[in-house]
Amino acid sequence: MKRYLSVFILAAMTASLPAAGAGKGESRVKFRFGGRLDAQVFTDSYASKTKNSGIFYYFPLAPDYNSYGEDINRENSLRFGVASTRLNATVSADDILGATAKAYIETDFMGTGDNLGVLRLRHAYIALDWKRGQLLIGQTNNLAVADELFPNTVSFGCATPLNPLSRIPQIRYTQRLGEIVRLTGALQMYAGTEGEAQAYGMIPEVALLLAIGDPKGSMIGFGGAVKSIRPRNLTEDRTRTFKRMTAFNASVFGLHTFGGGHKLSAFAIWGQDLSTLSLIGGYGPKLRDIASADPDYGYTATQTVSMWADFETKTMKGWQPGILAGWTKNLGTGQEVDLAQASIPDLGIDWYFRLSPRLWYHYKQLSFGLEYMYSLASWGREFDTRYRPTERYAHSQNHRVTLLARFKF
Repeated sequence: MKRYLSVFILAAMTASLPAAGAGKGESRVKFRFGGRLDAQVFTDSYASKTKNSGIFYYFPLAPDYNSYGEDINRENSLRFGVASTRLNATVSADDILGATAKAYIETDFMGTGDNLGVLRLRHAYIALDWKRGQLLIGQTNNLAVADELFPNTVSFGCATPLNPLSRIPQIRYTQRLGEIVRLTGALQMYAGTEGEAQAYGMIPEVALLLAIGDPKGSMIGFGGAVKSIRPRNLTEDRTRTFKRMTAFNASVFGLHTFGGGHKLSAFAIWGQDLSTLSLIGGYGPKLRDIASADPDYGYTATQTVSMWADFETKTMKGWQPGILAGWTKNLGTGQEVDLAQASIPDLGIDWYFRLSPRLWYHYKQLSFGLEYMYSLASWGREFDTRYRPTERYAHSQNHRVTLLARFKF
């Protein structure tokens, strides 16, 4: 009950903003409230890694055989969810430090883990927009991928774990270089375990993104980032340690709109420890240090490549079909790693493939979406010292069908 009361109070407080008249010399404040209501039904044919009671899908789990040789993960399921419903508020004002200022906040009901129905902060930032530049301070999407590139999937997650998905606190500046060139730099901080390691390391992630072209026409771009974290403060014998784990990533992307509504987009990324982007990967202690009983051991990161392509078009009025295909692969670690102590969230997965055709129908504020998602995953049973599989399970596959109704306001 408290969460509904808090939403009501927030709406009531912000709704009064437009009534506040601007005095002489003061900026006129404008308010806009919006959101969407999602109701979705989805079915799976195989046990998979999911979050938020199945709404957020990743990939099929590794096979799990009982004493009769039956794969107990081969199980059908049917679920219904509304927690991806969103609410947002925008407050804007002109002529703040010579810029158009905007404060934006967005929340949904996805909660944490399977604790659905609890408000979760998605975006909360202040943006100052000048003619040639923009300063953004707060929490929003990671700079790993341009906002214009997110695929228009029916299933929640925008093609994760093929496409980076991470919303984190940051300070971001965008400079427009001419009419078609945009250069963005950001200092970013993570949450969770790596967020603590980053906090004690005292160094934010540094990210850059260069976009060339018109997002409504054709655009190409390149991105990259470097992070340096301090996984431990103390060794097992309580001696202070300053050993770091440093990781890099680089990406390339593009989109092209043609023929009056056909849109083709693609994205590819290579990187080390991409787990903070909701992709596969992680890091672990160097095996040579563990073998020599060095309590102040160093770290080595996994390497991952991920790519996807998406095509979307418009046929008749209101109808919008599309299809996405993508693949991600574990490339192992740069140095020998101790897997027993590694911090790899999805330890064991080697590669994952997804093919998902979809169909949207839009009528005014109402939309219906239907999507079939085919998922195929390869899990390693045994690995060498560089986290490359030497023995594999049989491939696991899942068939997911999602039907969604959405009302925007």
